[in-house]
Amino acid sequence: MLKTLPPTLREKKRYLAFEILHKEELSNDDVIGIIRSSIIEYCGFKECATANPWLIDYSNGMGILRVERTQVDNVKASLIMVSHYKRNPINIRVMGVSNSIKNIRKKFLHVPHEPYYKIIQRKKREYQNKLKKQ
Repeated sequence: MLKTLPPTLREKKRYLAFEILHKEELSNDDVIGIIRSSIIEYCGFKECATANPWLIDYSNGMGILRVERTQVDNVKASLIMVSHYKRNPINIRVMGVSNSIKNIRKKFLHVPHEPYYKIIQRKKREYQNKLKKQ
C-alpha cells in the first residue's frame, strides 16, 4: 500500500482567481484546454508539467486555478497572453493569488465558502433528484 507524502515533501500550492471575458459561455473542458495550451505555448511542456495547473472551480466566467508555488508568475503571464479562442477575442484577467481556497472565495470572488462535505452532499442530492425525474 502506498503511503502519503509528509507535508514537508509535498509541493506547495497557490490558488489563482481568474475571470474570463468571452462572447459565449465556456464549459470546464474549454477552460482547461485554454489554460493548458496557453501555458504550453508561453512556457513550454516542462514548465507546464512543473506548474501542474488544476481547475478547481469554474462558473459564470469566474474560476479558481491551483498551481505550484514557484510557477505562479509564469502561469499569470501565460494567461494574460491569450487573445483568441475559436476566432473570437478572449481576455483572461487574473484577480488575485492566495494560499487557500477559502481566502480566494472570500477575497476575490465574493462568494461564501462551502465546506467540501456539503458540496458532496449537494451533488448527491442533485444526482438523486435527477434519477427520480427519469
